[in-house]
Amino acid sequence: MLTSLKQDLVKVVAEDVPVINLNGKIMKFSINYATRAAAIVCITLLAYPVFAQQTQMNGGMTKLMAEVAMPSKVEDTRQVVQLTDAEKAIVVADMRQMLVNIELMTAGLAASDTQAVVSAASKNGDAMMRQLPSQIRIKFPASFAQMGAASHKAFDQIAAETKSVKNPAPVLRQMSSAMQNCIACHATYRFGQSK
Repeated sequence: MLTSLKQDLVKVVAEDVPVINLNGKIMKFSINYATRAAAIVCITLLAYPVFAQQTQMNGGMTKLMAEVAMPSKVEDTRQVVQLTDAEKAIVVADMRQMLVNIELMTAGLAASDTQAVVSAASKNGDAMMRQLPSQIRIKFPASFAQMGAASHKAFDQIAAETKSVKNPAPVLRQMSSAMQNCIACHATYRFGQSK
């Protein structure tokens, strides 16, 4: 089922007249660039955890996470960023707001509304990082701070370049790159409570 769904999702992105096969029912429809862009983002954000490759197997072959049995006990080996509960709440609220803004960017692309994309991307830019209290920022490890700065700068760049873009593909590539930075950071760090 998952392999079939994955193939069908790829068809949505690759074909001018996409086909979706859900439980034996075939649906065909036209799709414009903005809708295709929204589909790509949704597929990436929603399907990635299911289809992400976890383990390298014999001869370079890989298995999908969905096909790998989950271990009974998993150790979280990410580096701990020590914050108080109140500091963590502030940082996590900013991260949630970044996700809201990414959704607004996606909706803007789907509606061919470049101003909505520019506005939402700008809110995720460097200004967001500068609003974070300095007593929290000084607790961040250097590499964590660099990853965060790169992410915020990427959103400023998206905002600047979206103003002159007619095709959403370059914006989606930039969003994908920025999101890869977010994923890498979340895979490397977690928040812990400082005394």
